[in-house]
Parts: sequence; C-alpha cells; structure tokens
Amino acid sequence: MSTRHEILSGALSQERYMSSTEFAELRGVSGVAVSARAAVLVQAVKRELVWFIQGLSLAEGGLKRVARELVEMFPDRLGTPAMHADKIKPEKIYPAELADSVIRSLRLALISKLRGKPQKGAELIQLCRDFALCQGDNFQRPAYFDGWKKNLPTIEEFLVDLCINPRIHFAAPGEQIDFSSIESGIAIEENPELTKDDFKTASLVYFRDIMGALFEYKARHEDKGRENFQLTVVGKKVWETFDYALARCGMVVVDGLEGRGKTEAAKAWCALHLGQARFISLKGITNKTTAFREIAKALGIASSYTRTAPEMQARIEDVLKRSKLMLVMDEAHFVFNQSRRMYSRPELVDWIDTAICNSGVPIALVTTPQFIVCMTRAADQVEWNYRQFRRRVKRWVKLPASNSEEDIKAVARNMFKKADARTISKIAGYALLSKRDLSAVGDVADEVRAVLGTDDLAGASLDHVHRAIYDFLLPSDKAFLEDMEAARNMGRKPPRKLTPPLPEVSEPESPQGEIASARGRGIVASLGPRSRSGAVELVED
Repeated sequence: MSTRHEILSGALSQERYMSSTEFAELRGVSGVAVSARAAVLVQAVKRELVWFIQGLSLAEGGLKRVARELVEMFPDRLGTPAMHADKIKPEKIYPAELADSVIRSLRLALISKLRGKPQKGAELIQLCRDFALCQGDNFQRPAYFDGWKKNLPTIEEFLVDLCINPRIHFAAPGEQIDFSSIESGIAIEENPELTKDDFKTASLVYFRDIMGALFEYKARHEDKGRENFQLTVVGKKVWETFDYALARCGMVVVDGLEGRGKTEAAKAWCALHLGQARFISLKGITNKTTAFREIAKALGIASSYTRTAPEMQARIEDVLKRSKLMLVMDEAHFVFNQSRRMYSRPELVDWIDTAICNSGVPIALVTTPQFIVCMTRAADQVEWNYRQFRRRVKRWVKLPASNSEEDIKAVARNMFKKADARTISKIAGYALLSKRDLSAVGDVADEVRAVLGTDDLAGASLDHVHRAIYDFLLPSDKAFLEDMEAARNMGRKPPRKLTPPLPEVSEPESPQGEIASARGRGIVASLGPRSRSGAVELVED
C-alpha cells in the first residue's frame, strides 16, 4: 500500500506524503517535505508561517513546547463550539448533555466515567487541554488521523500536518481573496492522486481559531525577540545589511573583529526571520562534508553520519531553490582551507557562487579579517579567480572596530536588568579595560551565574560582579598573557653582542701624533677626556 494513503497508528510519521526512510533521522519536521508543501501556497505570509513552525520544530523542545505555549497563551480559546456558545466558566456546573456533546466532539465516546454526569466547567476545559497536549489518564493516545477520517490530532500533530500536508487550506489575517482553489489546483498537479474532495480547512474542534492563534503567536514571538535583544551600532549595521540581502536576494559579506557582538546580532536577526532565514555556524569546519551536514541540520534535512556529501548537497540545493530561505553563515572564513599553503580551489566558495547565488538564494557571510587573508592566499597560490566571487557580493560591509561605552552599558543593563548604575559602570569598565568589548560583558555574566549557582541574573549585586572580575576574570587574563609571553620566549636565542675589535695603535710620540693617526683610520670623531697618565682617550664615532 502506498504510504500516501496508509493510515498509521502509534508514533507520528512524516512518510505519509514524502515516502523515504530518511525521516527517521530527523529531529523536527523535514525541510524536504515542507519545501514541497510551501511551494503550493500562493502568499508569502503563509509560506513564512509554515517555515516558521518548521524552524521551531528544530529548536529545543520542538513542537511540544510550541503546543504548550499556545495553550498557555490562549487559554480562552480552549473548548468545543458548544462550550464557547454557552460561555463556559470554570466554577459553574453544567448538565450531562453538554458534557456528552464535548466527549462526542472529541471522539472520546469510550470514556464511560465522564458520560451521563454533570461536569464543572473547569473539568471540561481541562479535558480539552489534556487532549490538545495528549496528557492525562482520561483517554488513550489517538491514532494519527489521515484524510480527516480518523481520530482528531493533538496540537503537535496538527502543526506537523499543517507543515507537510498539501490538502489543508488556511487563510492569512486580512486575506480578502480566496486562494484555496488556486492552491488546490497546484497541489493536484503535484499529487495526481488527490481530488477536489480531499481538501479541508485547517481547524481544531477543541481550539477556537487555531490559525488566528498561530499568526498571533508568530507576531508575539518576534516582538519578544526584539525586546530581549539590545541593538548596538554594530548590531544595527548587521541587521541593515541582512535586510538588504533578503530584499535583493543577493550575497553580502559582513567583516568585523571578534567579540563585538556580530554573531549574537546575526542569531537575533535570524530568530526574528525564522520563516525566511536559517543561521549556520561553520565553527572550525575544514571539509565540505561537515559544512553540508551543518547546513542540512539547519534546514531539517537528513544529515546522519551515513549521509555522504553529494547526498546532502543535492537535497540542500533542492530545498533552497524551492524555498529561497536565506542562509546566514557565521565564521565564514572556514569556507577556505585554513592551511598556510593551498593546493586546490576553495570548493565551498565555488559552490556558494554557483548553487546558491546563481539560484537567487540570499546569503550572508559573517566573518573576521581572516576571510580576506584566506581569499588572497587562494588567489595567489592556486590562481583562483576571486573576481567571480567578488562580482556576486552585493555589499562588503566593514563593521566598526568597537562599540561605544554607551552601547556596552546598554547591553549590560539588558543582561543585568535589576543592576544599579555602579554595577553597570563596573562591568563596562572591565569591558573597556580588557579591550574585549561585548565578549567581556558576556564573560562577566557567565562568572556571576557561576557565583549565584543559577542562570537568573536578577539577584546579581555589585559584590557578585566585583568577585567575578577580581577573583576570576582578571587573574585569568593575567595568566593568559603571562603564558603567551613565556611561549613566545621559549626557545628564543639571546641576541649576540658584537664587540668591535680594538684598533691596533702604535704608541705615538706625542698626543698630536696619536690623534692624527686615529683620524686617518676613521676612528676618532671627537676628543675624549684625558686619562690619568695624561693621554687622550679615543672615542669612536
């Protein structure tokens, strides 16, 4: 039987629409399946929602966390249509007829202990909550539905299906034109086994207006990300450059010194554009197989150690061409061989030139000044044509060398939200003294967390910051500098002291004869003091 029609029970499977064993390797929702699903959607805002949910599925907690946050964020939406019609209140007791209608709506008719009995509103709301999260002992886990014919899905299962099922229609907020017929036609062209009767509108009987809640959840998620991140001059430059790359579907290079906050700014921007971009850290990668594995993980593509570079590369290119998701590559100097001697062309850079840029996929390379050094080395040693790469870079942005004291204090206040002015000044002073900019602020925060024994910095005081700096950070800095100096001096030979040979001077008959003899050999430039014997001492020029 084709997995496109097979009704599966037990563990949730994504093979119903994309038949492949590779889905067993995935942590979240498959990027390959989502790219095919998103290609059916006409509006960009709907495609971004689907990719936003897929991006959350790859994060810590996955879609289980999203389901819990939805229930907690919109508790008033829990309940069946009958419950909302009666405006159920938790403290009120409702007749058995209403309780039975809720059980029938949830398709839980086998739960005999709840049937035929009056129920409090709180118990009915809790029943919907337990069903939404698949919690509690009131019911068994339902078999996953297929074609809207079997048991209702939990919120987690619904989110997966929304991302990969081409038969689900949903509207964007304020949508005035119905695109459902157009999307149905595209889906049928892609999947000939589908018919017009297979398409349904996305909804959950126990959660009112689930799609409206998802769009609002996305907006709140982005607002929270903006509030929690403190933009500096460096961060603003990074965000402006990324916005340009996304709008123009081109490549940009962001070059800046380490520790200035460019990586955190890149992560924050990607979190705000989770439906449009993915963040990748190359972090010391020295071969294309490892690089493709990192990109595949970020896109939700099978990337186990059994996957070869060509396998991952083909899937990555397919997903990027379909989705046009922007790639933000941190530590981008690792796209080059880090050896001082190169013997072959930089394959990863050539791949970015051709497979990414030529396909209209936006990309941002975040790097340090090492990048231009490596690029120059490749051009000089293997005659690599760097002009092809440079021609595709729309903007080459040099970030400021440092953040201002005001920016450093603003970041410190954002991290130590309850700290007073003296504490913030001490943190900023250490950052300026160490010349490590914002990375020094992060080091202070890490040490304070270790002192407090918790990740919450709300209880941090001036004393905690003082201990972190003077007991740990400054001694660590001093030890590092001393070890570096010792390493540089290790094995270094002392400089040779060259002693000029003494001139052979025959004893003159008079001081005047001695001076004339020395000047003839170019030795005397001036007269020195007389010795105790009365002779004039020679002074070399």
